[in-house]
Order: sequence, then C-alpha cells, then structure tokens
Amino acid sequence: MANKKKSIVILGAGITGLITAYYLSSDYNVLLIEKDSSIGGTAGSFNYKDFKLDYGPHKIYTELSGILEEIQKVCPLIKVKKKNSIYLNGNYFDFPLKMSQVAIKMPGTAFKAGIDILSKPLNKLVDDSYENYLINRFGKTLYNLSFRDYATKIWGTNPRELDAELAKRRVAISGIFQLIKSVLFKDTKQISAEYFHYPPLGMNELVRNLAKKIIENNGKIMINNELSEISIKDNKIEHIRLNKGMLRPDYLISTIPLDSLAEIIKFNGIKIDKPEIHYQDLNIVYFILNKPKALKDCWIFFPEGKFIFQRVCEQKAFSEATCPENKTAIMVETTQSLSKELINQIIGQLEEAKILQGSEIEEYFFKTIKKAYPIYKKGFAEQINSLLSKVESIDNFYTLGRQGLFNYNNMDQCWDMSMKLAEQIKQNKSKEDWQNTKKYFDSYRIVD
Repeated sequence: MANKKKSIVILGAGITGLITAYYLSSDYNVLLIEKDSSIGGTAGSFNYKDFKLDYGPHKIYTELSGILEEIQKVCPLIKVKKKNSIYLNGNYFDFPLKMSQVAIKMPGTAFKAGIDILSKPLNKLVDDSYENYLINRFGKTLYNLSFRDYATKIWGTNPRELDAELAKRRVAISGIFQLIKSVLFKDTKQISAEYFHYPPLGMNELVRNLAKKIIENNGKIMINNELSEISIKDNKIEHIRLNKGMLRPDYLISTIPLDSLAEIIKFNGIKIDKPEIHYQDLNIVYFILNKPKALKDCWIFFPEGKFIFQRVCEQKAFSEATCPENKTAIMVETTQSLSKELINQIIGQLEEAKILQGSEIEEYFFKTIKKAYPIYKKGFAEQINSLLSKVESIDNFYTLGRQGLFNYNNMDQCWDMSMKLAEQIKQNKSKEDWQNTKKYFDSYRIVD
C-alpha cells in the first residue's frame, strides 16, 4: 500500500499532468502546478459566446486495451462517425487517399505513381530523412503530392532536414502496398479510425472532470505559478522553487517542454546544458459562420504548398451541443504568422475550396498555441537522449507526455503513459523498470 504521507509535485496541467494527478492523488499528497491561468493545455477548450471551442480537432480513439473504459469512468463520451478528406488539385478525395479515386480524378498522377512502384526496388534511397523514408515507401509522385509541402507547412523545415523517425511515428500507412491492399479488401481500419469518441460538451468537459476528481482525492491544483529552479543534490530532488514559495517533494514529475525544464535544473548548484531542440507554434483562426453547417467532414487536409493552411475542421462535426443550432464554427490551422492581409488570403482560399462564402462570416479571431509541434530535425535524438539520461538518473524524478518526452502522442497514449507511471511509483519499481516501460511507449502507433 502506498504511503499517503508522501508528496508528489507534477509540473504542467495539460492532459498528461491532469491524468497523472488523477491516478496518483488517491494514494499521495499531489500538487499540480500550472504556469498559465487555465488547465488542459492544447487538449482543453474555451467558451466563446454560445460556442464551446477546442484548440483544433481533438478526438478520442484508441487501440490500447482498457483505455477507453478508463476515460469513460471520468467523462461521458458520444460515438462519432469519422469522415475526413484531403483536397488536391481542386478535388476532394477520401482520406486515407484511395488510389482508385486518384486514377479517376488525376489519371496522369496515378500513371506516374504506378511507374514509381515498378521502379522503386531499383531506386531505393538511404532511410536517413523524412523525405527519403517516404519516397522509398510511396514513390516520389505520391510523396510530392501529399507529404512534401504538408511537412514543410507544419514543421517549417525542408523535409530533407527532418529525421526519418518523424515519418515512422506520424504516417499511419506503412507504404503504397498497404494503401492499395486497404482499397482492394475494403479494410481501412488498420490505417484510419472509422469512429471516434468525444465529450458531448467539448474537451473541457473531460478536463473539468479530471480536475474535479483530483480535488475529490484531496489533490491540489495551483495555476499562475511558474517554477524557477529545480535543485538536485545526491541524485535526488533537494527542492523546487516557485514564484509562490519553495517545496521539497518526495517525487517530481514534469510534463513541461524539455527545453524549459533544462533552463531551471541545477545539479549541485550547476546548470545543465540546454538541448538544441526546436518547436513549431500553431495559429488557429476561428470563423463564426451564419449557417447551420459548413463541412461534410470532421476535418479536411490541405497538403498543397499554395494553401496557407494545412487543415480545416468544424467544431459541430464533433458534437452538435458545442455550437448554436443556426450557426457553426470552423477552425483553420496554419503555422504562418497571422496578419489581417493573410487572413483575407485565407478567406479567399476557403472560398476557392467551396468551404464558405465571405458573406457568411459573422466574425473571426485567432489563438496561438506555443510549442504545438516538436520538430524532429536530424540529430534531435542525441540531444533528447543526452538530457533525458541526466534527468532520469535522478531517483525521484520523471518526465512524461508529449512535451515531457518530446514525443508525438495521442491522448489515449498519454492516458496509458500516466497509468504506467502511477504503477511505477506505487509499486516502487526501479529506474531500470522505467526504461523498459519507455521502450514500450516507442511502440505506440498513430491512427488518424
């Protein structure tokens, strides 16, 4: 039985921090610290007039055993039929892309893709970049069509400079033959979820319920409080310093960005080197429209470089209860810095794609999400491993989640991670055990 008197401080009240606090607060004195004025991070949502809006499209889907049931213990969920598309060369295609549709709407492209398949064994490239890894599996034609510009837009870097690990983690389809097989045998479940789940009143319903359960367990959540120092002595947390005091927890768990963490750690009074890692910010433009519905899809991908944005989604497609009956809201994602001129260009491109007409826009505004995407530049793994090896050598310190491990994780995977860490601490497992658990995290599969 865990000792209820032991204290745990968790840094960051995003979804991973909240879930971890939820599982540990029944057995420990848990304090969850958040520097911002709200909790939930990018997995949360906010109220705007009569709308409940997410920070981009968030769905709950999992292949992990038992995770959906665990989430439903915290929050009621509705089941949503997923439909999403990809817009290419002035045409809408189902997503994942079906070669049969490409053959009908873009026969020249389909022919070139076929030539790529035949010549692929002769032209194999070294799997040393995002670009080469995907060209080896899809051919240059399909790579240029649906991967190249999309990657540049999201990560702001030439795909040749991105690590192959990014493609391995983010592309659910293993190659052109799996794509063709899914069409021939009408089996897309291995590469795309047919249904997903969602809280009826938006993602903040899940966030609020997690916070409520933490408090019911006598855990505490402290907002507007930033950490300024983590002092390590004799391979343990000596103290942590906040702008509202100093604490000496038995355990410290960090879900904050690794570069921010590196800035405040001191080993025996000496700061550690900050890793050379990079992130991409995300801007979301919210358009309030004077019509009941805008899209047939939950979200649409726009991979072509000519489009300023990379994805458009509609809040109402996730839950009708999040928007007024006679209005809707679409969310347009871009990594470009926004100006009035650029937003006018976005409106023009949305009109071109027949998503809206300018006269339907009642108003618009935007939100910026800092460090939304970890950028896997070549050499990133060495930087990350160098920092994590130092941090994880500390007996009572763990890092976790998308930001805490500089990893791409879906919400269900963050939930699984949090459960595994709670088990690690409650059972007083060794750090060697934790390293084996982290190898299991690397097996997570992204399914869109």
